[in-house]
Amino acid sequence: MAATLHPLEAKVLSVLARGSWVDFSSIVSSTGLQADQVRRALAWLSTKKLVETSETVRTALRLAANKPPELELVDSIESAGHPLSFEELRAAVGSDEEFSAALGRARRAGWVAIEAAGSSRIVRLTDSSGPGELRSLLAAISSGSEEASLPEAQSTIVQDLIRRGILDRTSEKKVSIRTTQAGENALPSAPQGGYIERITPELLSSGGWKGRPLRPLDVEAEAPHFYPGRRHPVRDFIREVREVYISMGFTELEGDSVQPAFWNFDALFIPQDHPGREMQDTFYLRGLSDSGINRSGVVGRVASTHENGWTTGSKGWGYGWQVEEARRLVLRTHNTVLTVRALSESGEREARVFAVSKVYRNESLDYKHLAEFHQMDGIMVGEGLNVRHLMGFLAQFYKKLGMQDFKFWPTYFPYTEPSLEVVGYSEAAKDWIELGGSGLFRPEVTRPLGVKVPVLAWGPGIERLMLFRYGLDDVRSLYNGDLGWLRGRAEFASRNP
Repeated sequence: MAATLHPLEAKVLSVLARGSWVDFSSIVSSTGLQADQVRRALAWLSTKKLVETSETVRTALRLAANKPPELELVDSIESAGHPLSFEELRAAVGSDEEFSAALGRARRAGWVAIEAAGSSRIVRLTDSSGPGELRSLLAAISSGSEEASLPEAQSTIVQDLIRRGILDRTSEKKVSIRTTQAGENALPSAPQGGYIERITPELLSSGGWKGRPLRPLDVEAEAPHFYPGRRHPVRDFIREVREVYISMGFTELEGDSVQPAFWNFDALFIPQDHPGREMQDTFYLRGLSDSGINRSGVVGRVASTHENGWTTGSKGWGYGWQVEEARRLVLRTHNTVLTVRALSESGEREARVFAVSKVYRNESLDYKHLAEFHQMDGIMVGEGLNVRHLMGFLAQFYKKLGMQDFKFWPTYFPYTEPSLEVVGYSEAAKDWIELGGSGLFRPEVTRPLGVKVPVLAWGPGIERLMLFRYGLDDVRSLYNGDLGWLRGRAEFASRNP
């Protein structure tokens, strides 16, 4: 074993050869090594089970300011030997604020009383022994007494003094090290002349290497963990989602985060007075609008559909549609805004398109809601498509992502009929969690865009799916910057390529 020890390990181990506990600072002074070198050597020795360590934490209290103002007040009266006026005590204690607080505390404790003296007031000492407990505490702290040894009554005073900034609590960690039995046996006599640690040109030319063994390397020693830079797990999962879509014959869409309300809401047959369009759910860009939205062409047909159903067979919503509302710019609340724009350009052609990007909603943050998150929307356009095709596709899609325990629940959306909510059971959250909506676009959506064939649509959230992938119970865990969790995900990814 000695032959495989690094010189730093051998030097540290020689100080610990007797097996007794030695504190870290003593090792540094005894070996003459730097503290970082000792830490490195101890880490190697601990990995080889040649040493064991013990850590103790000592809590210490110290005065962070002068003695408490109420004690300063009492001491001033006691030193004077007679009652003092407010002006005299204020000068002794400090500011008006400190004086008022000190006087209030001392009076409530029964140490002093306020009396009238002509046109002024004086403060008289009523209990000179009252501050005894406080004095005893401060004396104990000054002498170095540990907090754990203080009486219970003084412990209560300590908390108050810390809160007021008069006392500071500090923690000091002490590390002690000793050898294990294996460590005591790890340092037999080194060969004469010692081991060669480095082969240098001088050593070769002088012949000094002859008759001296090279220090062997322990090839079975545990290697340190290495955490190189890598993509965030959310980005990795998005790449996986893209690969699944592309493998199923889809084409990806891209678009701007800022969109006119027309494409975000109106084109999806969402009425202009719908609660989802209010400020509490949508981020509007103040004072900005898209003047290119005019009541003609597609916009005109959508407007008529809202008002009276146009030629879709619907009665519409029965209100006066306003172009000013449709022009307002919003941060997109879903990626359907991208797929519906693509739908308006597809006509009667069969199409399979998807979009994966950020969406924005003015949500109250909780374990399953974020204000900014990733959503993947997709549509399929084709003759004869129905809800059975939709359920079959989504079932295959989720299985490709490794999910098994999910269901389809009937629900309502303004722009699809029939509509389905895909839900999955989270063991971590112990709850059924909505993954995303889906359905067949209503004629009120497709006909004004020039599409007469069925259109399947869906829009699950990326972060919701990741709850299941990583066994999380809170989507906020994905973005809280926990390096331990992120490094664990790197190991997870390497085991599950």
